[in-house]
Amino acid sequence: MKRMFGGHFKVQRSLVNVAMGREKADLVISGGKIINVHSREIHKSDIAIKSGRIALVGDADHTVGRETKVIDAGGFYLAPGLIDTHIHIEASMLTPTQFARACLPRGVTAVLWEPLWTANVLGKRGVKFFLDEGNRTPLKLFATASSGVPPAPKVMITAATEFKMSDIRQLLKWEKIVGLGEVVFFAEVTKGDPKTLEKIRASLVEGKIVDGSAPEFKGKELNAYAAAGVQSDHEAITLDEAIERLRLGMRLVIREGSSMRNLSELIKIITQRGLDPRHCCFCVDDKDIREIFKEGLIDHMVRRSIKAGIDPVTAVQIATLNAAEYIGIDRDIGSIAPGRIADILFVDDLSKFSIKKVMVNGKIIARDGKMLIRLSQINYPKWILKTIRVARKITPADFAVRTRRRGKVKVRVIKVFADQIITDQIIETLLAQNGVIRPDPSKDILKIAMIERFGKTKPNIGKGFVKGFGFKEGAIATSVAPDVHHLIAVGNKDADMATAINRLIEIQGGIVVCRDKRVLGELPLPVGGIVSPEPYEKILSDLEKIHEAIREIGCKLPSPFMTLAFSGCPTLTRLKISDKGLIDTVNRKIVPVEVG
Repeated sequence: MKRMFGGHFKVQRSLVNVAMGREKADLVISGGKIINVHSREIHKSDIAIKSGRIALVGDADHTVGRETKVIDAGGFYLAPGLIDTHIHIEASMLTPTQFARACLPRGVTAVLWEPLWTANVLGKRGVKFFLDEGNRTPLKLFATASSGVPPAPKVMITAATEFKMSDIRQLLKWEKIVGLGEVVFFAEVTKGDPKTLEKIRASLVEGKIVDGSAPEFKGKELNAYAAAGVQSDHEAITLDEAIERLRLGMRLVIREGSSMRNLSELIKIITQRGLDPRHCCFCVDDKDIREIFKEGLIDHMVRRSIKAGIDPVTAVQIATLNAAEYIGIDRDIGSIAPGRIADILFVDDLSKFSIKKVMVNGKIIARDGKMLIRLSQINYPKWILKTIRVARKITPADFAVRTRRRGKVKVRVIKVFADQIITDQIIETLLAQNGVIRPDPSKDILKIAMIERFGKTKPNIGKGFVKGFGFKEGAIATSVAPDVHHLIAVGNKDADMATAINRLIEIQGGIVVCRDKRVLGELPLPVGGIVSPEPYEKILSDLEKIHEAIREIGCKLPSPFMTLAFSGCPTLTRLKISDKGLIDTVNRKIVPVEVG
């Protein structure tokens, strides 16, 4: 995206001339009802467009010439393109090109990508490759310089790569990088860690934003986090957490993704408490293509907000102008106003926020949920496609949780939740037989393990127990495990877990479901081991088959793969699994499986 205010004088002068009638517009949209997110009202007006930007909002008769195309928007509400302020596009399982195909027809015309997943697997080179790919599509793909590479201290995980301070400074100078990525070292901020504070300061010196991630922070810790320069947080899950973040001058980024559904609770700050929504934004954070297809993205959040009682104009304002102002791109996008790029949604029913047509850069690119243009296919190099290098074949014996005790043993267990990505630590009693602690499916306690995938160890295999998956037989394995992306598996029988992991290695990443040492379903994700190069329609079909396999083994979680993935995420509370064992993410240390 070329910024007019970055020195594009010819475009600037042309817009002035069109507004004054000295030049004619390329396109005029007439008769539409503009959702004005600046004045928070709806009013009828024409829109004159030149070189993909808006020259005039008002009576546009004097801008119409022989070559001017006129679109009659009578009966339509006209909204700015929607903006996601925090998303890991890799969670969709799609490449940037396929993600653009999926989100543009839904009215999402710009996203702020947190490339933490890609950065931790493929480094700066991978981030640049995907950023360039995304910006060859009509989607406006912005990104942050990931602060968490690696996402945890080396004592807790084996990292694939590491960003030094010089890397962060270099990334912050890239045109499409708008700030520092979510500050996942939240405890280090409150301790005044110089290296962490230096990263924050580097972004602020560049005049860019600092994205936050502060699960369960409140009181003095949250104050310290904000005082350090962190400007937002998308980890609030309770109404009190949401209120405190707004009161402290932070951007409240309301999240509604696959495994973290917070909108219905957090939107109460407006519907029940009547607080000012101007510092609220929307994000999906992590959402797979199956749920994107069923629900949508930010468009889904706008609909949900309206249904919850939010005024439609306010809901659109949160999804557009608020987001653009936070990211620092409101001079270019986020509203229908002079000088802005003509990213405009044609909505026929405001109460349902049904999007009929999507205009990007002054051209209609989607209608009735379908793209009208073709996007180029991308050929991925070997260094992106061959990233899983486990040192040897995995055996069932690798998953044994050994003990010197006999009989009943108290153990730490990861407790997962259906609609959240945080986990808890609970203490359970399991039976030890022949020197091995056994899972107990009757109590919904299964085994969980993480295997180092980058060939840096023999390999390391961390083992523990987990509660909440709800199945009694079989195993699930995936190479998607934010933000380290080692291989992670859950199951009852060691042989099934080994079968699933070894198949995952063969297909260079993805998702595998098996039972009785037989693969029931799989979805290859060979691009970095985290996304697929296939068209999203094929991935969607494969995911449906995978979910059938999941139901076959008895798991009823709404998003079991994302729940499993985040069971190994070291940047979120509370108890997680890593390739080095169980980790207490609050105190940043390895803890033993056995208690006492």
